[in-house]
Amino acid sequence: MSMKDIGLAVLVQVIWGVGFTLMKPAMGAFPPLLFIALVYAVIALAVTPVAGRSRTPFGWMMLIAALGGSAQSCLLAFGLNLLPATTSNLLLQLTVPFAILMSWAVGIDKPSLRNGLGSAVALGGVAIVIGAPEASDSVLGIMAITLGALSWATAQILVRLRCKDSGGAFYAAMARHAWPQALFASLLLEQDHLGSLTRATAQDWLGLVAIALLGFAGGYMLWYKLLVRNRIDQLLPFSLLMPPVGVATGALALHEPLRAALLLGGGVILSGLAVIVWPSRRASKARPQGMAGMPEGVQPEADEQQARRAGHP
Repeated sequence: MSMKDIGLAVLVQVIWGVGFTLMKPAMGAFPPLLFIALVYAVIALAVTPVAGRSRTPFGWMMLIAALGGSAQSCLLAFGLNLLPATTSNLLLQLTVPFAILMSWAVGIDKPSLRNGLGSAVALGGVAIVIGAPEASDSVLGIMAITLGALSWATAQILVRLRCKDSGGAFYAAMARHAWPQALFASLLLEQDHLGSLTRATAQDWLGLVAIALLGFAGGYMLWYKLLVRNRIDQLLPFSLLMPPVGVATGALALHEPLRAALLLGGGVILSGLAVIVWPSRRASKARPQGMAGMPEGVQPEADEQQARRAGHP
């Protein structure tokens, strides 16, 4: 990966870690699934007028929006009702090994011992940061969170295989498809929709819009842009930075206790990421400067369209 993309990948995790932690108080006035539907609706209204037209086929975009947005949100909300938050956060990190294994299985990326080892080390750091699962975990909750992680990982693979858009154009299209899916799920599973909408204050709505435009749209548009020009097994491990960022945000903004495990686990996570992103001597000699870490045949951002015409998403 180029240094620019490494920096952007870290920035995305900071955006997500801060945004998703602050989403906890922002969701207080709304049912969770209704909140997600409103977030996607705000994104669609804000981004669509300034984004380019989507070129991804309708059917594939519907599937990506379901797996990467609405279905994952429903599974996560269900699991969080049955599991402690520590267990839920730990299980969500299964997205990384799921996506790496799937990218190898479908031939997007070639198996890499170094990337696999780095992911394992970083995942161990996540376990230290979040803590060990409780003994009273619900089997249904574990299954829901695990399926949510698998759903998100599958969406990442489909983006690489079938998506013909990048950045704002893609995310605007995804939001247009995801908000009615999430709303349908909310209508089926939640109650008191009109009551929560009428009781919400101006501060509640401002928080919702801020989470939608900063925590969701800002981070995801950068992420999907990175996804179309980097190896999945190199990019996905960066998501392991999100838990320690979120814990630190909780300590500073929500006055939650700052545990010593955060510092130790954060160091382990950074060590695992260093194994993955540090360019090898062989790769540096085999590729021109600035290209190390990119998938074979993929050009820098300026040549992104040319790379797609050569067969890359």
